[in-house]
Amino acid sequence: MNQDHSLNDQNRGALFAVLAFAWWGLSPLYFKWVSHVAPLEVLANRVVWSFVLVSGLLWFSYKSTGIIDILKSRKQLLAMLGSSLLIALNWLTFIWAVSENKVLEASMGYYINPLVSIFLGMLFLKERLIKVQWIALALAATGVSVQVIALGYLPWVTLILAFTFGFYGLLRKLAPTDAYTGLWFETAMVTPIALGYLLWIEGGALSTSNLEFGKLFLSGVVTTAPLIWFAIAAKHLPLTTLGFIQYLAPTIALILATQVFGEELNWIKAVTFMFIWAALLLLIIHGVMQRGKKAKTTA
Repeated sequence: MNQDHSLNDQNRGALFAVLAFAWWGLSPLYFKWVSHVAPLEVLANRVVWSFVLVSGLLWFSYKSTGIIDILKSRKQLLAMLGSSLLIALNWLTFIWAVSENKVLEASMGYYINPLVSIFLGMLFLKERLIKVQWIALALAATGVSVQVIALGYLPWVTLILAFTFGFYGLLRKLAPTDAYTGLWFETAMVTPIALGYLLWIEGGALSTSNLEFGKLFLSGVVTTAPLIWFAIAAKHLPLTTLGFIQYLAPTIALILATQVFGEELNWIKAVTFMFIWAALLLLIIHGVMQRGKKAKTTA
């Protein structure tokens, strides 16, 4: 009976994980839909409406003790401030990338992100890397170098998305909190700036038509819905399984970029992707083997 219950929980977790990462992968469709609006205005709306929605969630269905705990800790407050600025920059870069037909580069950034997290763990948390991780990092670095040499410039969209999200994850690790409370703080800290900006540009969303207002309000839903699903998935699935499913998001974005938005996957980008995929495949195979060994020892 317990085994069946555990299996049902895992199936439920897997369903919500797929929903969350598929939603994130499909999100360029929404940002393309509002690409006639300036990226900064879209970001401001995303911040404000996410804050409103998450505040409602915390008020009606979640305890606010996490907020009080963070308010008592200067270290956690500073970490939240840092993470709010990083996620705002990450969101702005992504919104701009979609509007400028650079979804391929954005997809590449989210593929690289797990490797950046490994690198930052070594750099700031003194985590020791094993041979497989060193090889994976070398492969990813080679892939990026191919673009730099062939194009003559850094793929900055890719790197900003990968490193802002990597540092964001690092700060959230140093000052851990649940997903809802974390997002509430991150949006609360920049909402006054975002709201001030919207009022400054002649009312922003407040002066638009009902249709435009509705479109921009959805930016909050686009942000909070997958977060809720991810939080549910994280309760029922091992982190390694979540790690595998996370590649669904950049894969869907890659397909959208080439098949829907008409972006060209030239040989330079293709070679870069191949190096990154090889690095990730290496880590996935190693993770599966390690999991198999653990299962044998506990059996």
